[in-house]
Amino acid sequence: MPRTVDLSRPLETGMPHARTVPAPQFKTTSTWAEHRMRVMRLDVPTHIGTHLDAPSHFVEDGATVDQLPLSALIGRAYCIEVLKDGPDPITADDLKAAADLEAGDALLIRTGWDDRYTEPAYVDRHPYLAVDAAEYAVATGLRLIGMDTLSPDLPMSMRPPNFPYDVHNTLLGAGLPIVENLVLREVSGQWCTLFVGVLNVSGGDGAPARALAVLD
Repeated sequence: MPRTVDLSRPLETGMPHARTVPAPQFKTTSTWAEHRMRVMRLDVPTHIGTHLDAPSHFVEDGATVDQLPLSALIGRAYCIEVLKDGPDPITADDLKAAADLEAGDALLIRTGWDDRYTEPAYVDRHPYLAVDAAEYAVATGLRLIGMDTLSPDLPMSMRPPNFPYDVHNTLLGAGLPIVENLVLREVSGQWCTLFVGVLNVSGGDGAPARALAVLD
């Protein structure tokens, strides 16, 4: 019987985030005691927690969240496990060893850092994709890349001035959305049907998402 796995992080106080992104804010506007209903206001940046980067995040005329084809958000996916202890690159050779990927597949990459989400190093010392890995994903015709890290690019603590974001630009420039901060331990080494329920933000450069995997 198929099993559905939640691959996403909850939006919550104290969650890790890049220093260039503000923390989320939560405010209760209606309570059961006073209004006989509950309503909360969320002030959430587009790039926090489990979220999708749309091409417009780095590409001037790139597609926004609401312009993405639905076929990019649902379909066959494989999760490769490339465990890394620190800020080491994941190369094209690592991805080629993953599985027999085809054009239109999504690739999820588990580095093991989904188990280190609450550590300070999660923001500044995570593994990342080498540029040749991003180029391989584009050449293969993949539809989406997802990772269990804060970013597929070099960690913030290692970026030189005027950092070019080569991985983001390579993937998004080819129209491949990126999903960050996934929880992939339960789907590692497996094929699944992936559904990325990204918020349909008009003109959005990205948005929080609920990512689900259905395993046969």
